[in-house]
Amino acid sequence: MRGWGIAKRRSNLKEVETTPWHSHESVERYNSLFPILPGFVARYTVGLQPGDRVGLPDKHSLRLRRDILAALVADRLSIGIAYARRQYTKEDDQSRWLGLTDTIDNIYSEGRKYLGWYISFERDQIPEGDKSFRTHSINFFYRNLGSLDAAKRLADLGYLCEVANILRSALEQFAFCSKLSSLSGTEDFKSVRPVQSLNHFKSYVPAAGQLYGLMSKYTHFEYDHHTHFFTSGPDEIQTIQKGPVLRAYATHLLFITMVCVAKYILAAAPTQFSKVPKSILDIDTFIENVYLYSDDVCCMLPRDAVLASMDILLQDIVRKTA
Repeated sequence: MRGWGIAKRRSNLKEVETTPWHSHESVERYNSLFPILPGFVARYTVGLQPGDRVGLPDKHSLRLRRDILAALVADRLSIGIAYARRQYTKEDDQSRWLGLTDTIDNIYSEGRKYLGWYISFERDQIPEGDKSFRTHSINFFYRNLGSLDAAKRLADLGYLCEVANILRSALEQFAFCSKLSSLSGTEDFKSVRPVQSLNHFKSYVPAAGQLYGLMSKYTHFEYDHHTHFFTSGPDEIQTIQKGPVLRAYATHLLFITMVCVAKYILAAAPTQFSKVPKSILDIDTFIENVYLYSDDVCCMLPRDAVLASMDILLQDIVRKTA
């Protein structure tokens, strides 16, 4: 049968060492540093109230599986649960190797925290009855953080083009927020064009145009970026749909986009606040952590040209000021 034939052909495939098209590093190296996270829908969760549900990610909660297994065995064998647990189950002390996942999660959470503080401080200082577009600007800014969450999730699942499309749109929207905050409120809201917004944003972060151009190449699938989805081995070329290599690239794009927004905040804050809150100035900590992360990853994967070029772009964004 057809399905059996496919399975048989797959079982005959040899494990060969492959490398990404623009890298001399083994794909296994990426598998170790950027493992792909589960992409299932949590149909059953712990929680009684509307809102967030409780997950069970730590070692302590692994015992739940042992307890459930013991209950099932006890029911089938008509024995006591305690006896079944002792005789027929064992302690599961294994945890999955997550590579750089914890580091990535911590840096992302830190960046999200600082962006949230910026929104809170900006909202609090807008005077009641303000006729400008500042309220619209900060509300759009708040909404756009959801784009970063979506990009983070898809990056964790090993997608790249899809992440770049979301981040390109997000950068346009952050630029739109930037433009709105500069208007007095007497202008025609509908007349603000994307190119005007991007040019205004670049007046604060000059290298933002380079980032936008990079992500546009993924959106339009130019040849140089088309090759990011191939690995090569001694005898064959393979196509990557999703995987650790793409997760590495997508995570870099996400962090660079967040740094770009953070640099805008630092540049624009003196014109938005009479005294810039320390919590906003501390966003430099996040920028520094991304900078160090990028340097570490490039040291771990020193022969990857894509990561190297992204690191150079990150340096341009961090160092160039308006």
